[in-house]
Formats: sequence, structure tokens, C-alpha cells
Amino acid sequence: MANKRELKKEINFISNELIAECLFNKLYIKNSDPQKIDELLSKIIDCQDDFLRRVNTPDGKENPKLVKKYYKSLIQSFDNKIGEILKDLSELGK
Repeated sequence: MANKRELKKEINFISNELIAECLFNKLYIKNSDPQKIDELLSKIIDCQDDFLRRVNTPDGKENPKLVKKYYKSLIQSFDNKIGEILKDLSELGK
């Protein structure tokens, strides 16, 4: 199970990779819509901020089992959100 520090690093890494992909599309893919890319960049940054905040506020801080359950749920929620963003990203060049 990941600890708070590892989760933050993972959230930042994935978010930065998605931001880089958006910027690549904006700069180098001719038929991409700059407004849609800007909206997606905003969505990624909001997601990153939200999940970093949530990592810092686990339920039941005194109970390791509750914290583990909270982080497991948080990871699943983050994965789902990233899936949505990846779908949006794949549609940028269409």
C-alpha cells in the first residue's frame, strides 16, 4: 500500500505527463482545438489539486485500517478520473 508521500508523487507524475501531452497537442498537432486543450489542461490541474488535497486529509487518521481503506478508495477514484481525462485527450485530434 502506498503511503502519503508516494501517492503525492504518483499524482504529480501522472498529472505532469498528461499536461505535457496536452501541450504537445497544442503546439504540434495542427488540427487540435486550442480551446478544448485549454479546458482539458484546466481539468487536469483541478484534478491534481483535488487529489493532492484529499491525500492530506484521510479519514480516521488514528486508525491505520481506515487510512488504508481511504487511500485504496482514493486511488480507485483517481484512476477513474484519469481514465476520463485520457479519453478526452484521445479525442483532441479528431
